[in-house]
Amino acid sequence: MNWEEFIKNKSGKLLNYISKFVRIREDAEDIMQFSFIELLRNAHKLDELYLEQWLYRVAHNKAVNLIKKNNIHKKYAPIVEYESELNQNQELRADDSKKDKIRQCFQTLKPNEAFAIELQYYQKKTYKEIAETMGLSVSAVESILVRAKKQIKKRLQEIESQIVIGNERS
Repeated sequence: MNWEEFIKNKSGKLLNYISKFVRIREDAEDIMQFSFIELLRNAHKLDELYLEQWLYRVAHNKAVNLIKKNNIHKKYAPIVEYESELNQNQELRADDSKKDKIRQCFQTLKPNEAFAIELQYYQKKTYKEIAETMGLSVSAVESILVRAKKQIKKRLQEIESQIVIGNERS
């Protein structure tokens, strides 16, 4: 196993994932570093096929523990990704608007729901892989994803209705 290459390949996605839970970049970076250190310490006990899943599970648990420890869910609300510069292009601004709506929806999810959505849509994991990563059964993952999708749909409808009402007042 080439650890340097593994870490280089996984660190960007892992940091982005952790950032969905932990808004402060330094905290997200600390969790990422801790997760890689734990992986290296325990690699001799793990099947090489499951290293990435194990890594995400450690990062997820560490992020959730930080949120619980500090009881600061609002401060550490899930975010989709760190924003770079605002783009002046009209088409990209529409994409930014969609990202903002998705970000608002993510903030309403429970950590395990956000984790499952992240793994399915952003990491492209199968239900079985999600179940193994989260330490749950496939049916439990299905249930979590159904709840999360309903919550997102409900929140998107609320956001859209607020936009319509806001435009009517203008």
